[in-house]
Amino acid sequence: MSLEDKQQFLVDEIINKGYDSEDFTKYMDKKKENGGQDLDIWQMDELRQAVNDYQKMKNAMMQIVDDDIGFKRKIDCQKLIGTEIGNTNNVQITIDYFDKKDTGFFSLSKSYVNYRITTQPFQWAVTRRYSDFEWLREILTKQYPGVFVPPIANKTPTRQFSDAYLVKRMKFLEKFLNHLLNSTILKNDKYFCEFLRMQDEKEFKSLQTASEKVQKTTKLDKVVSETGQIEVAFNPQTDNYIKAAGNLMTSLNLDFDVIMKQSKKLLQDFEIISATMFQMGESFEVLTNHINQFNAAVQEPEKVLKFEAVTITLNNMMMIWGRNFQNYMIYIQDNFRNFFKYHDKEIGQLKEHLLLRQQSQAEYQKYKERLDLKKEKFYQLKEFNKWEVSKEVLDELKSNIDNKKYCLSVMLPKETSQQNDLRDTYAYYNLSTYNEIKRVFDQNIDIYAKHFIKFADNQANNLTKMHVTWADIQGNLQGLDLITQHDQKVQIMQQPKPKV
Repeated sequence: MSLEDKQQFLVDEIINKGYDSEDFTKYMDKKKENGGQDLDIWQMDELRQAVNDYQKMKNAMMQIVDDDIGFKRKIDCQKLIGTEIGNTNNVQITIDYFDKKDTGFFSLSKSYVNYRITTQPFQWAVTRRYSDFEWLREILTKQYPGVFVPPIANKTPTRQFSDAYLVKRMKFLEKFLNHLLNSTILKNDKYFCEFLRMQDEKEFKSLQTASEKVQKTTKLDKVVSETGQIEVAFNPQTDNYIKAAGNLMTSLNLDFDVIMKQSKKLLQDFEIISATMFQMGESFEVLTNHINQFNAAVQEPEKVLKFEAVTITLNNMMMIWGRNFQNYMIYIQDNFRNFFKYHDKEIGQLKEHLLLRQQSQAEYQKYKERLDLKKEKFYQLKEFNKWEVSKEVLDELKSNIDNKKYCLSVMLPKETSQQNDLRDTYAYYNLSTYNEIKRVFDQNIDIYAKHFIKFADNQANNLTKMHVTWADIQGNLQGLDLITQHDQKVQIMQQPKPKV
């Protein structure tokens, strides 16, 4: 069986059937050394068996236990306390400037970058370092399990301080802050509010130090909600949606990767085109110089001043055209490559909620299976002394010994309570995963639409400017008598210097 046949088999059985390809890769690595990376070490029969075992395992994990189908209840928790940001509509956060700070004497090891953040309509203005963004995301994640916290730019293994890199990071961090506003819970967080408002650096550092005492939220009664209650539930609809969403997110990551590669190719193509146009502009400048040499060597009536005007105009045309393609490179970088790079990372971060749900599901089902076996054994052997109930309750159970379901539900109350806590936790992550994925999907529709409306508007404005430019060039070529006059003479344009 060829490598292509094996790859197609995995696409059909794993990706097309909605299983997580990354999770499957980890599973195969455990089965064989490097088993998730090298298909050549698998015989086809082995591969089929491994896939079959994986699917059985995952199907068992994804299948909601019969007793839990339709389970739903509300749990009292912490009620959301609003903040100035949370109570205000149309908040807009902008990072419009960065400032490099060099505190190292011999190297960049102690250098850092401050980003200036403005928040409207409050007219707040603060400066924050990248480490402050890391702190903000960490404290939000710690406080609000089950709530999707957007990603921030990756920390690079080597320190980079080029303007191009910092501009890209600045826009990435700006998206992070504005996407926090999409969550009612996150935009009302006090640390988020102070991150944007608190100007005094010492005061802000004290806030960060105090936040170290905040414990990770693990109990459902410590979760924060708008109403002071959370709903935990199982139902086939959410189960089906989450499975389909996981499949879609895996596909989106693959699709975004293709779009980013195509965007990079487009950037390279436009760079080549603009460079060639600038070279042609320089060629028309050389041609103009040759015409000038001719004009300098002949008498006034013999000069070809109009020819000079034509070649200068053609030089202008190619230089302006080249600059226009340079602008296209900026448009492609900002509106396609960087845009989809952020949303690719966002989808990857969103998939972490699937993992949390799977982990809580596996923990609950493992505990439940063990406890069910233990209860069944105690019931069958009538080992009443191990049922861990009071004498009064035990007497009642003995009188209802034929009611197996009732007996199993009452015996081992402490362990049953622990099982119920695990069930509630799983049910919480089940419903919160559904709600958060749906929220992010719905909000991204609006984000995508507004982003490309703005992109289309910029393109329309660019076309209008270019229409005026082409009209000017056309007018110059039609009015050669006028532009050969000294005060109207067109000038040679030079290639713009590259930005550092």
